[in-house]
Amino acid sequence: MREFDGATPTAEIVAYVDHLRTLRDSGGDLVDLLPEQSPIYHGRAAGAAERLRGYILASFERTGLPDSAIAFVIEELEGGHNPYVIAAAAKAARGATTLPAQIVPLLLDAIERIRQSDDVVYFECAAPSGNAAQPATALMELFRTLAWLGPRASIALPSLKAMLECHPPAFSDAVRAEIENAVSALSRPSAAPSCCADEAMPARSVPSPQAPIEHIELQDQNGVVFKFDDFFAGRPSLLTFFYTRCINPNKCSLTITKLARVGRRADAGGLRGRINIAAVTYDPEFDLPRRLYLYGTNRGLVFDDRTRLLRTTGPFEPFRQCFDLGVGYGSTTVNQHRLDTLVLNGLGRPVASFARVQWREDDVLDALKSALTAGAA
Repeated sequence: MREFDGATPTAEIVAYVDHLRTLRDSGGDLVDLLPEQSPIYHGRAAGAAERLRGYILASFERTGLPDSAIAFVIEELEGGHNPYVIAAAAKAARGATTLPAQIVPLLLDAIERIRQSDDVVYFECAAPSGNAAQPATALMELFRTLAWLGPRASIALPSLKAMLECHPPAFSDAVRAEIENAVSALSRPSAAPSCCADEAMPARSVPSPQAPIEHIELQDQNGVVFKFDDFFAGRPSLLTFFYTRCINPNKCSLTITKLARVGRRADAGGLRGRINIAAVTYDPEFDLPRRLYLYGTNRGLVFDDRTRLLRTTGPFEPFRQCFDLGVGYGSTTVNQHRLDTLVLNGLGRPVASFARVQWREDDVLDALKSALTAGAA
């Protein structure tokens, strides 16, 4: 892969991506450009970083979608909020040979999420000419992917028909035409009863710590300062990451809401005092203790000695390196981040990882119980 960084002009990176689109088996090179911490996004504004990443994602329709890129597609369809990047993920799905079974409900959820914020999208380097065909919108790309799936997505038929029956119409004529095309494609006879593979997602590996953080200094929502091992050593921990300036309600806000629910379920299950529940902000200079306290309280988090929101008193970079976190920064704050949640054992080492896609509370609680059992053995 060519060496790019945040100072590389966007046009130069786009030209490289366009070149990869013409090559066979170039999907792996495109995957290398996707991670949020990639140097190509460093220092770019959030909108510019997202648009560049969307352009890369859309390219998989031509190059083919490697298994290693499927999680990026699922992530955007599941929780993305930028119509351009969501549309790019829908296009990328059309390059797959096999997709996870949840792709159809995720496409439908994405349609509902952006139906009031649909926008024209364009995934070619050259600007469209004046006599070009009507430009596509993000919703049109989502419906085109359902049509591409055809009978494999037949479970979506009732939802699509209901959209067409809305009075007054809920979509523009151009979007309705794509829905009608999808209904026709899904209604074709087929021996395939449902979509895609039964597997939910490719397996995720547990990250090995890349740098020591035992002595990193942390501060909680009450202003108490301590070292990493003072809190995390001695018992299993649920550790996740967030920042209060995140504008995507399906990421940080939802993460802390779910953290609060896990806390209540842990208490009800007799785990109080036996585990830690914590989240560390990506944005420690802005997320001072009072802000952490209000953010957690407003999302139902009940603080105690074992449940805390935390900031590093120094740079966040040691945390990013230690756990190989998917987060990138613009000039002032985070410009992109994935979902990263870990279960740590009593030594503060990861034993379970939930990355990029939404984690299930049951899975996290099961991992915490397993860590408790392993520690007692």
